[in-house]
Amino acid sequence: MSSKRRKHKQRTYYERSGWTNKHHIRAKARGGTRKPSNLILLDENRHAAYHLLFGNRDFREASNLLLRADRIKRRQK
Repeated sequence: MSSKRRKHKQRTYYERSGWTNKHHIRAKARGGTRKPSNLILLDENRHAAYHLLFGNRDFREASNLLLRADRIKRRQK
């Protein structure tokens, strides 16, 4: 290994705090573009959580999913 190469140190949660990622409102895989109107900045952890919960759904689809889950929960009471 060359002395110029350094091992990439994995950063801890606290070291990454405040980092932002570009999030596509409509996923590129689903026809979204890289235009600024289709991008928002999200904190790295929120970005990961969004995709963990909603996959590549856009905001409208994610909100419909949450509303549907809420209706199901209300019927169970």
